[in-house]
Amino acid sequence: MRSLYGTGGIICLLMVMGCGVSAKADVPSMPVQQPVEAPLVTPLHDADIDYLLTGPSGQHLHQRMRWTSALWRQRVATEGSATIMLTDYRTHTLMVLDSTNRTVTVTSAPGGSFATPGTPAAGLWRRLGQGRIAGEACTIWESADSDRHPTTFCYTDDGLMLGAVHDGKPVVEAVSVSRAPQPVEIFDPPPGYHRADPSH
Repeated sequence: MRSLYGTGGIICLLMVMGCGVSAKADVPSMPVQQPVEAPLVTPLHDADIDYLLTGPSGQHLHQRMRWTSALWRQRVATEGSATIMLTDYRTHTLMVLDSTNRTVTVTSAPGGSFATPGTPAAGLWRRLGQGRIAGEACTIWESADSDRHPTTFCYTDDGLMLGAVHDGKPVVEAVSVSRAPQPVEIFDPPPGYHRADPSH
């Protein structure tokens, strides 16, 4: 799959994925030629989304994604994991926090196709219809991963990914969505954390 917004855990950078899980769509039976278009895949404002992830063997776990539009930073925390991922899309830096050892490992952020807020995603996309996930209306889009496997995503008009289906299998679905302002301090390592060498 695309590395996601941006798309940690099963999902690395949620903002460059897409969604379409459990969304009812009005999909035409025959392809219709449409003008070239693509979804917004980066939030236009602060967001806090709780996702339900489905693993390869059908296991489920929650992942919380938070975004600050002031800093273009993302925070991803996965249920049951001692690590939190902080991605700075302005500096293309990924910080992995380890709460067990109170360390922070800094590397280059994966993926190179970040779409700035308000800019449609790169690549080939096809609009399939409308959906609704977690009480939110979203547009279902089809794209393909690097191995040409089809993936459908459901994105809101303001750039929130609400679900994704890869190769016909649900991968991620939002269960709650908030657009409340996010405190900027949560996108930096907490006091007392020390930097670890990524080579170890």
